[in-house]
Amino acid sequence: MKIFKILSTAALGLTVTLGMSSCVNDWLDQSPSDSVDAESAIKNSENLGSVRTGLYAALKGNSTLTDYYSRLMFIYGDVRGEDVQYNHISGSSRASFYYYMTYSTADDFTSSSAVWQSPYIVIARANRIIDAAESGNLTDQEEAQATISQYEAEAKVLRAMAHFDLTRIYGTPYTEDNGASLGVPLVTATLESTAKPARSTVAECYAAIEADLEDAVESGALLTESTPGYINEWAAKALQVRVYLTKGEWSNVLTVADDIIENSPYTLWTTDQYASAWDEENANHENEVIAEIAISSSTDWTDREGIAYIYTDPAGTPSGYGDVIITKALSDELTSDPLDVRNNVLKVSGAGEFDGRAVYINKLPQPGGTGDVRMADVPLLRLSEVYLSAAEAAYNNGDLAAAASYLNSIISNRTTDTSKQVTSSSITLDRIYMERRKELFGEGQRYFDAMRRGETITRYTSEADQGWHDALNTEARSFSRESTKALPLIPVDEINANPNIEQNPSY
Repeated sequence: MKIFKILSTAALGLTVTLGMSSCVNDWLDQSPSDSVDAESAIKNSENLGSVRTGLYAALKGNSTLTDYYSRLMFIYGDVRGEDVQYNHISGSSRASFYYYMTYSTADDFTSSSAVWQSPYIVIARANRIIDAAESGNLTDQEEAQATISQYEAEAKVLRAMAHFDLTRIYGTPYTEDNGASLGVPLVTATLESTAKPARSTVAECYAAIEADLEDAVESGALLTESTPGYINEWAAKALQVRVYLTKGEWSNVLTVADDIIENSPYTLWTTDQYASAWDEENANHENEVIAEIAISSSTDWTDREGIAYIYTDPAGTPSGYGDVIITKALSDELTSDPLDVRNNVLKVSGAGEFDGRAVYINKLPQPGGTGDVRMADVPLLRLSEVYLSAAEAAYNNGDLAAAASYLNSIISNRTTDTSKQVTSSSITLDRIYMERRKELFGEGQRYFDAMRRGETITRYTSEADQGWHDALNTEARSFSRESTKALPLIPVDEINANPNIEQNPSY
């Protein structure tokens, strides 16, 4: 397995800051903490805590670095699908790149359009925490062991998340060739600034991802209670469910999902709670949100470049850029059941567009009615996804009764129309897939679901079903994982800086 373990000496003796620049190779990230001399940066648990702060800051991003969960991970996972689209009528072009699919060379992929730099910054900062925790050299190693172990376990979870996201973007789906294709460079220790790691296979990437998650969970060091903005044991397990589902390992999905469902403190939002519970200040918010990015002030946010502002109607109150809306096809699905409460997290255009339909996604509302959606926390993992993954896994394992039970847990908490519920004789994979689409729109999952299952994404086939899609070229109207542009190209600057990185097939 090509896992690089190169200890960093390049930054020793330098004063470094938490700021994240956009220069090539900055994904090696020689910045362990905020204004701390690198040679003595991590000598005790307090220093380790500073690096932990930097780790979560990298996951969160800022108004310049929006290429991960601050914005682009959601755009990539949704706008490439058929349920969410770029708003070409009044959008600001911040979500158009993966919608139009007109890119033709690696030169088109930059730090603003490609999910690359920030995930590697997350990985680099996680590596510093893990290396320091495992060195045995921290001055308070014995008295602060519980804290040190917790930070190390959190770092392994976030390192796994970043490697996972990069692999499922740049690598062929595991279910297509059992991971034989190229994934991304695996970086599991602090690198020298001159390091030029090659790509590992998708299978090797998943082996490292699963090892990190297993180590973190089995360590017993992760907290079990929720702390907004931080990873706990249940978040690690929910990520395991997502990883196992992506690989098609149904029994593993069920083992971990059942543990979460039966033993975690989380419960599904009810039909009465659903629409309002997205507000982080709502009393029911934390019932279902297992992990989220927490925005506590205007000093740690993504401002107008963040995903909340991208979702918000430019003609609404509050207003945003409104680059992303749901498609008419998804609107038709949702409104076919007027009792489905998922309709209530959508807003009508203040400009009266889109046939008066509610199309703007309000899953990141202004906290407590403050009037500022930029302050909204961003959910990353929810209990609903765990139930839906369990339903799919149970069905594929041949247990249709269990699959129906998992799926009905979602349906009964989303609509009061009992006729929508399923039985072991009526449940189908298509129904599970559609419930997943209706539940997780705007959460960055649809494209990855379609690719792992080998589905064809069809935005429209003719003017009759075009809805409010803009005119698209043929390859952007309908495509599958065999399509030319199913995989993005690695940014050309990274290829130029590291000739050991083999590029994906060109267009």
